[in-house]
Amino acid sequence: MDFVEAQLERYGFADGLQPEILIAVEEIFVNIASYAYGAEEKGDVILSVAIDEKVLIRFEDNGEPFNPLESADPDFNLPIMERKIGGLGINFVKNMMDEIDYSYTGGKNILTIAKDVFSPDGVS
Repeated sequence: MDFVEAQLERYGFADGLQPEILIAVEEIFVNIASYAYGAEEKGDVILSVAIDEKVLIRFEDNGEPFNPLESADPDFNLPIMERKIGGLGINFVKNMMDEIDYSYTGGKNILTIAKDVFSPDGVS
């Protein structure tokens, strides 16, 4: 989190955008840490940040193939006790980010999230 926050601050992004981006990063990282590798396995997560016309954050792991975009969205019409567990985090990410892309390439899960942070005149 400190790494991502430092990159955002380095480029002077408004504090109003940082919480959404940081929540999305935390949700994805926690899911990878919790589910990508078996209970007895350890694994790496490579996180990279690129800032150009938007903030792009890429997560790579060598865990089991899993496309979170294929997960069903929670049914908010059901009473809370009838809802299935899980899915809220990726739902938050889908709603907070402008783009999300997943691929399984070279034995790696690669999830990229993007947030448009520049106004049309190029000012953040």
